[in-house]
Amino acid sequence: MKKVIFKNWQLVLILVFASVSLISCGSDDNEPPMVDSTPTPDPTPDPISDPVVINFGLSTVGGAFPNQTTYVQGLTDLDFTTIGNNQATELAANGGAGTVSYNKALYTSPFGAPATLVKYVFDDDGNTVEEERIVVPGANVFSTLYFESETVAYGSVAGGISKLIVFNPTTMRITGEVSLNSVTSRFPEATRTYYLDMMERDDKLFMGVHYENNFVPVNDSAYVAVIDLNSRTVEKILSDNRTGMVFGGQAANTGMVKAENGDIYVQGLGTTLSGGASPSGLLKIANGQTDFDSDYFMDMEAATGNVCYGVNLMPSGRAFTSKVEDENDFFEFQTGEPQFTYYEIDILNGTGIGAVPGLPTTYGSRGMIIRPLDGEELLFTNATNDENAVYSFDGATNSASKKFVSTGGYINGLETLN
Repeated sequence: MKKVIFKNWQLVLILVFASVSLISCGSDDNEPPMVDSTPTPDPTPDPISDPVVINFGLSTVGGAFPNQTTYVQGLTDLDFTTIGNNQATELAANGGAGTVSYNKALYTSPFGAPATLVKYVFDDDGNTVEEERIVVPGANVFSTLYFESETVAYGSVAGGISKLIVFNPTTMRITGEVSLNSVTSRFPEATRTYYLDMMERDDKLFMGVHYENNFVPVNDSAYVAVIDLNSRTVEKILSDNRTGMVFGGQAANTGMVKAENGDIYVQGLGTTLSGGASPSGLLKIANGQTDFDSDYFMDMEAATGNVCYGVNLMPSGRAFTSKVEDENDFFEFQTGEPQFTYYEIDILNGTGIGAVPGLPTTYGSRGMIIRPLDGEELLFTNATNDENAVYSFDGATNSASKKFVSTGGYINGLETLN
């Protein structure tokens, strides 16, 4: 089983309190599979008969908002110092459309009605080719996907109609819908309801829910819907006022993660940015339970010193968040400067460890992606006013170095394919 999330970050920054679209990428339980960055080549390759093996997917965004274009491409390895868009497929997408992988295919959802999910595969020459697409009239964008199998997947759509559809990811055909009437009716005063992040465990789908009224949270609480996958019905809605606004994170699968022991952690942005009282926080749904753990809460603002957005959990057990430096410029519009840092946290003890050494302050509005590679190596995407790059972080030495630079725009999709 695999869970994937989409988030259009340039628009998400507007959306957090003021607008519409979501898109990005992720993978199994926030633990992307670890693969070799240098696959063993065929000792005697035949350029004519041997197909190109694609091991990574990359998406970049070029242009100025709102006239932006997303470029999608597959890569055999990451052994280069710069990468452009000359081998990429162009996809017109306002705000940029990130990619997500499942079963060796890439999925992306450009913003704009009707909500459209595009599936890309790679031909024998390594070219990115559109295979199929799903269209949901009345909605603007796919916000979260969860892949249960090669024939069953779930997708929430937002903007206009908000609902959870069931589709076949192989044929890309809609096969059903999960009624969310009990979710949307909870707060009649909410003008919009968003469904962000999904995590499966024990035949239950835990889905983050955010209610807003004219772009302001309806209250200070955090909400998660519990969906029974066997009956495809909403079982209950969890709520907790220790944090608020379950709204995902800077990249895919970073609003809800699952530890190796089965515990699910749910991150809330909090409501202090909109005049509320709840801080950025981390809640837990213990393994085998379907309610928030009353004995666990991490006040992330207290632990890190400022508002945090999202949580990343690596296979090594190390956890990270994105921390804003100047909360008055959370949307990065006022100063024209990047405002977010990668910050390591200890989720078991609820404490902050510190900013990840060697990484520059980056634009959260352009996405902040972490991917594990070989051993203790982690990849961090960065976007500054000077360059768009991916850094390699050595977990053994706690040191970072630049791996490659994108000359085709900022990186909003970095996927390992397996």
